[in-house]
Amino acid sequence: MRFIPKDSLLSQKIESLLEISQETPESQWELEFSKQWVAAGVHWGVPKTTLAVHGWLMTQAAPVSTDEVMNALDLSRGGAHKALQSLVDWQLAHALKPLGTRQVQYAAEQDGFAMLMAIIHKRRQEELLPLAALDAWNAKMKGELLAQGREDFHERLVGIAQRARQLDALLVRTAREDEGWWWRWILGPLRTK
Repeated sequence: MRFIPKDSLLSQKIESLLEISQETPESQWELEFSKQWVAAGVHWGVPKTTLAVHGWLMTQAAPVSTDEVMNALDLSRGGAHKALQSLVDWQLAHALKPLGTRQVQYAAEQDGFAMLMAIIHKRRQEELLPLAALDAWNAKMKGELLAQGREDFHERLVGIAQRARQLDALLVRTAREDEGWWWRWILGPLRTK
């Protein structure tokens, strides 16, 4: 067994990291798109790191590992992993484990319509279902609200919950339809006879 000084090993690691961190001209557009995706999505309520990872992942032709995401976007392992898992939870990315390997690789959803439907499904869970749950609280508090003369507030909550349930039912129904149905529904009023 050959003895290698620690300094030599450390310098080899530093050199390999420097080689990885140098960007190639081909990858510059990928990082630029990732920045544009963050700028477009900052108003969606999604963390910037998750948006950056999703934007970069969309540019990749083949599945990538967590290490590749970390190196490309200069993220910590925890930040990259959390963003990738969030994308998998949203169904905007898929976790793949090739046979014979232990490392999980990730690929972005390629179908634009499937991506849109995944976003609609997640927004429904996070925004509409909690609004519809207000109905139960309103029913429980109805007696107290009426006793305090706040029938107007009670009726307003009934209206909000009713609209939330109607919109939820619409989203559930339309989620079962295909992309062609959506285009017919959207463009239907524009047809002339």
